[in-house]
Order: sequence, then structure tokens, then C-alpha cells
Amino acid sequence: MTVDARIAIVGGSIGGLTAGVLLHELGLDVHIYERSSVALESRGAGIVVLPMTERYFTERGGDDDRVSLELPWWKYVDGSGIELSADLDHFRFSSWNTVYRALLKAFPEDRYHYGKEMTGFHEDGSALAVEFADGTDTGADLLVCADGVASTGRRLLLPDVEPSYAGYVAWRGTAAESDLSAGTVDELADSMLYQVLAPGHILVYAIPGPDGSLDPGRRLQNFVWYRNYEAGEPFESLMRDRNGEVRASSVPPGLVAPRHLDEMRAVAATLAPTIQEVVLAASEPFVQVIFDLETPRMAFDRVCLMGDAAFSARPHVAAGTAKAAADAWALRDALRDHADIAAALAAWEKSQLELGHSVVERSRAMGRRSQFDQTMVPGDPDWKFGLFGAGN
Repeated sequence: MTVDARIAIVGGSIGGLTAGVLLHELGLDVHIYERSSVALESRGAGIVVLPMTERYFTERGGDDDRVSLELPWWKYVDGSGIELSADLDHFRFSSWNTVYRALLKAFPEDRYHYGKEMTGFHEDGSALAVEFADGTDTGADLLVCADGVASTGRRLLLPDVEPSYAGYVAWRGTAAESDLSAGTVDELADSMLYQVLAPGHILVYAIPGPDGSLDPGRRLQNFVWYRNYEAGEPFESLMRDRNGEVRASSVPPGLVAPRHLDEMRAVAATLAPTIQEVVLAASEPFVQVIFDLETPRMAFDRVCLMGDAAFSARPHVAAGTAKAAADAWALRDALRDHADIAAALAAWEKSQLELGHSVVERSRAMGRRSQFDQTMVPGDPDWKFGLFGAGN
């Protein structure tokens, strides 16, 4: 009953790769087209790994194939470092690079095409023709747009749907545990630390080291610090990098203007000692803009939007990669269970639209509490990661 189709996936990040691996293993003719000319690197530094994010690895090989480490404790501390609460939650953490590289190894090398930026698509008889910036094109029966929050596919299909700035950014960075004091490494050995600020909040957690090591002392400590910047100035100044280029969604490592780095590090004096040490030890902090994005549709005859191309949720629920993976698994099931592409996409869209809207709304409500209403409370059981709800 499985669809017999040639599938073009535009966007080779975690969501696109998950879809590619699953559909290839289903026996479909799948190719991934990535606009970068080389393998992707260092997107987002650390990530929380919800079960859906690494479902492929756990179902394939169990614990030996996992791409994450577990930190049993979720702790809140005050500005002095005094513990305010501790929950035994057993969340898992990794780096974007670790998950991406593992998925890349699972997909055929000759079907992952670099330097292919999609510029458009059009009907070509009974199939689609997908066009690229290098002047080439390719035929496909199904086009999957997994090309992120700045999706070309979404712009072509839904030109009025754009990301909306949430009013704050995430300062992010990593520090090698070998550069941290023994006391800090020990405190973070099995715990994620949160500190509630006024306004905002910051969290620190361990992720695999550059070589993939999960051993304490050889890992990285990752921080995510949410800070408000009003639209216009000072936000526009922050997004102008050290070379004067205005960035749309992030200012990459090494390119944040020195005066903004100096200001951020000065404000770090308000942080708990352990958290402050990690922030100040990070060599190249970067800035990630926080957006809301919701689409009214994900399926368009023989084209679909998935992952951040369709819904971009604030990171507080830690469900960005999990939502993209969930889209991929649901698409695999729909194409497996239907012989017709349009019917498969219609079945797939209903569930994934509902999930996308719920994730965005929950993350938006959490952001209002922490950044503007200042009603975030240490130890709140509703403030938990989860794709399907707090802790789920």
C-alpha cells in the first residue's frame, strides 16, 4: 500500500535528515538537497533530547545507540547559588552536531546533495520540477520543505506567513569542562541548573564534548540565557555583527559585536557563581533570536512543510527538534499506509497541525511568564520540557 514515489527533501538539518532516513528505509527514492556547500556545524550548540528526537536511535539499537547523556536532576538556584528546589526528572541532553552527524551517517552519502539552494518549483507534467540557485532542477513526486524558519518553500506557498519576533533573544555558548573549576564541574555533573531572573532566566546543562565524549570532565557545559531587547534599538544594534552586517535570526559565534559581548559579561555578575563561571568561560557566545511562527496549512497537493518551516516554537518546551522528528515519523507512517500522495498528506497534516499549534501556544505562554509577567516560579511542575505537555 506504500506510496511509490520519488521524494525531494529540501533542507538537510535534523528534521530533513530524520525524514530522509525513515523514508529511505521505507524503500522510497529519497534525495536530500542542502543549500550549504559543506556538512553543517554548530547549530544551536546544546539541545534537550526528548524521546522523539532520538527515537530512530533507540528503536534501532537501544541504549548503546543513544546520542545523548542523562542529567537526573533539574535544580533551581538563587543568585548566591543556594539550591531552591530539586526534581529528579531524568531529562537527556546532547549537541546539535552530535545528533546531526549520527543521522548523516545513517543516510546514503550519494543521496545527500550539498550546495543546492531551492529557488522555486513548478508542475512538470505528472510530477514537480524543483529548481535550484545553481541553475539545475530535479523531478519529484513529493517535495518536502524542511528548510527552517526562513523557509523558501513557505514563502512561496504562504507568502503572508512570517516569523514574529518575541521581544527577546537567547544568548548561548559552551565552555569546556576542562576550563572550569572542579567545584563547578562537580555541581553540574548530574544536574541542570536554572536561575530565575527579573526579568528572564538562564539554564546550564552538560552536552557531549567535541569528540562526542559523555564523560564528566571531557564534556561541554552549555548555557542559554534569555534576555529582553525591544524591537528597534537596542535589538537592531545587537543584530549588527562585528563586521557591520545585519543578521536576521542569529549572530553566529565569533561575530557578536565586542560592545555587546562586554555588556553581557558585565551583567553576568548578577548570576549564581556556578552559572556565572560557565558564561564567562564561554569563548564565543552567540545570539539566537526568539520567534513565534504558525502556519494554517502544511500540505499542498504534492508539497508539504515540516519542522521549523511550518512551526517555530520558543525553546522553553525544548521541542524544536522533537517536533521536526515527530513530523518525519508521522509522514513515514502516512506514506506507508496510503497509496496516494494527496491522501497521505491530508492524513498527516491533520495531526501535525494540531501538535504544532499546541507546542507554539505552550511555549508562548511560558515566554510571557518568564520574560514579561515575571511569574515564573522555581520548582513549578508546569515548567518542564515536553513535546506533548509538561514532562511528556
